[in-house]
Amino acid sequence: MTYRTNIVAGSVLALFAAVYFYFSFSIKPFHGLGATPLDSTFIPRLWGACLFLLSMSLVLRGVRERRRVEKSTEGAAARRFSLPAFWRNNHEVILTFIAIGVYTALLGPVGFTIMSALYIFFQAIVLSPPEKRNYKAAAAIAVVASVTIDYLFVVLLSVLLPKGILGF
Repeated sequence: MTYRTNIVAGSVLALFAAVYFYFSFSIKPFHGLGATPLDSTFIPRLWGACLFLLSMSLVLRGVRERRRVEKSTEGAAARRFSLPAFWRNNHEVILTFIAIGVYTALLGPVGFTIMSALYIFFQAIVLSPPEKRNYKAAAAIAVVASVTIDYLFVVLLSVLLPKGILGF
């Protein structure tokens, strides 16, 4: 079953990396104060290329594992697909992708501080084992982290972040 996860996750990440790399060409180059080959497009393109290479290595690892499993006696059992078993093994990843989508979609209208606090709280709950979930601690960490990040970027670094509907 893990080889399927590697192939699917690697393929999705490769697609994301390709789209990310493509859109990195729409970044307007800023050369800074001097002549250098490094500009504002270098790091996003480097990250996109590295993510693509790493995701392709994950796909390759999954393909190699699939070949090994099919040659062994466990190949027949590994071919059966069960949606409940897939959810049980991958629900944290699926919920994380959904949370990132909701976070980015609502970041502008709701605002950075509120959405970051909600996202951090949700991720803390999703990634914690059910027997160790502490909602009060997750809420406190989420609020403190989002307010601190907002303060660092807005006040100290003068970076504009989405204020949202409530104005903070």
